[in-house]
Amino acid sequence: MKLPVIKRAVVIMITEQEFREMPAKEQVSVVLENGMELLDRIYVYYVVKLYRVDHLYIEIWYQQLSNQIDKVKLVNLEDVLHLYESQINISDLYR
Repeated sequence: MKLPVIKRAVVIMITEQEFREMPAKEQVSVVLENGMELLDRIYVYYVVKLYRVDHLYIEIWYQQLSNQIDKVKLVNLEDVLHLYESQINISDLYR
């Protein structure tokens, strides 16, 4: 009888500077492999997905027409609250 394989979550610690210095392809890999998808939004021709990697908030800008990622962008918490405020629900905090 085979035992199930349990994969451990990898915790990545990265600074904003380290992330900025990575090539774009490496940034995408780090986000998709280690990030937690939080929210998404539509902006013109883009699907913008917000991820959290360690303590960083990162957007990946995906263009559906060309089927490619055009931009990887670090976002500060104030911008996250502004850009995604309509999707953030804190009503459970009041119960």
